[in-house]
Amino acid sequence: MSFGANIHFNLYLMKTRIIFTLTGFLLLCICFISCRHEPELAPGTATVCFNSDVMLIINANCNISGCHGSGEAPALDTYDQVSRYVTPFKPVQSKLHKVITAHSNLMGLMPPKPGNALSSSQIDIISIWIMQGAVNDEKCVSSQ
Repeated sequence: MSFGANIHFNLYLMKTRIIFTLTGFLLLCICFISCRHEPELAPGTATVCFNSDVMLIINANCNISGCHGSGEAPALDTYDQVSRYVTPFKPVQSKLHKVITAHSNLMGLMPPKPGNALSSSQIDIISIWIMQGAVNDEKCVSSQ
């Protein structure tokens, strides 16, 4: 093999290695970003009730003038209306959970500015309700 051919072959090998390395890194990044596991409930977690726990948070923070309570956004007045945005047992896959845990208005943070974001305890209550199956139990007695 001539000196010139050897240089071309070495450049080809270097380019190939770089491409494979970058491709592997990109795939690793995609897997890391998209890998969100559903949280698990701790043993003895208190029961969260829709009407006495979750609906109170939604009424105080979402069903207000200029938001879901004024007709400008889809109503969130009933269990059926709220449950459209929930995947039972899977908060990470639930739109309700995504919007209350978003990091900016660009990502759909609710409530939008100038409203205040939900507190971590309010987010926990909604998350636990979803992890418990997002049921509408009329006879539910909150242990919160």
